Amino acid sequence: MPTTRSPIAVLGGLVAVAFLPLLVMWVVIADVGTFAYFLGFAGYFLVAHVVLPGWVYIDATGRGSDSATAWTGACFLVPFVGFVVYYFVGQPDAAYEVDPSARAP
Repeated sequence: MPTTRSPIAVLGGLVAVAFLPLLVMWVVIADVGTFAYFLGFAGYFLVAHVVLPGWVYIDATGRGSDSATAWTGACFLVPFVGFVVYYFVGQPDAAYEVDPSARAP
């Protein structure tokens, strides 16, 4: 019986598929110093464009925000500034609600 895969596992697979060929290309063509720049960019990209917007989306939907997608887009387009603005402006005092149907049996 097919099961739904975890979104985190799917995202990790997509990131690996995107970055692995670039990593191999950089190691084969360039020197080790260039490899350090690649790792720095990969770390920045994952934190600024995946982790922070993902956290904003999960938090905004958990707080019942009607503009969760807008906050996520702002955080993706202006990564660190968007995250800080969401943290201070985007319903910081609203209670976080857990969906009872999302809990495991």
